[in-house]
Amino acid sequence: MVRVLDIHLPPQQIDPTIAAMIRRSQRSWWQAIYQDGRILSEWDTISTGLRNPLGDQRASHWELVNKTGMVGLRLLCPNGMCGHLKAPAEYRFFQLKAAHISVGAGQVEQATDAHIIGVITDLKGSCFCRAWEYGPQRLIEFYDNVFGMKYANIGRLSLDIQGVRMGAR
Repeated sequence: MVRVLDIHLPPQQIDPTIAAMIRRSQRSWWQAIYQDGRILSEWDTISTGLRNPLGDQRASHWELVNKTGMVGLRLLCPNGMCGHLKAPAEYRFFQLKAAHISVGAGQVEQATDAHIIGVITDLKGSCFCRAWEYGPQRLIEFYDNVFGMKYANIGRLSLDIQGVRMGAR
């Protein structure tokens, strides 16, 4: 198993201009870092509107993002923090949102509870994650397993949809 120190960096501050836009958007965003130095921001993958955190608030399609050469993944949070993960190999990152729907008294409420990024650290599915929790407005980190995530009772992740490859590359 890869040691945590090898797969993530301590929480970092975000560029002040980007941080201001993210704070105003009131949501978290991911950024992928590639071996060649490219950075792909979630807002760059949305096909309509402004391509920055103040533009279209629709989520992108992570499953369509190229994972080849991806060596880092960041979670940019509305409080100005940045959770950063490094991978021991490409095709090891995942990201998802945990949400809920409440129905009652003629009303339906949909809300995102957490935005999660993670990196798989071994062939048994162990992973290290960072999550922006919307209720308490905080960035947390935790260990889990993609074959049965205990965090927020998520359960098994669909690795095909996430673009994860468990074998050696």
